[in-house]
Amino acid sequence: MIRDALTIAIGELYQGIRHEHWHGRTFRQFWEWFNTRCIEIVGAADAGELDELERQLLDVRAAIEDGGYMVSSDRLDEVIEPPM
Repeated sequence: MIRDALTIAIGELYQGIRHEHWHGRTFRQFWEWFNTRCIEIVGAADAGELDELERQLLDVRAAIEDGGYMVSSDRLDEVIEPPM
């Protein structure tokens, strides 16, 4: 069972990956924010929470992929545009 603080942190990740937060910023900025936040969340977890937390973070990554943020390294400095 994951503590409420981690559940809240995962919810904040979902809020943070919404497109309107990233329009006009680069994919690099997005990934720096996301990776830093994931490291913080995992660092706050207890050993017994890691399996469930990993599953939840993989779900967030799937949402990121669906959102179009998974770009090749040569596109990291491109600006994120609003969806058409």
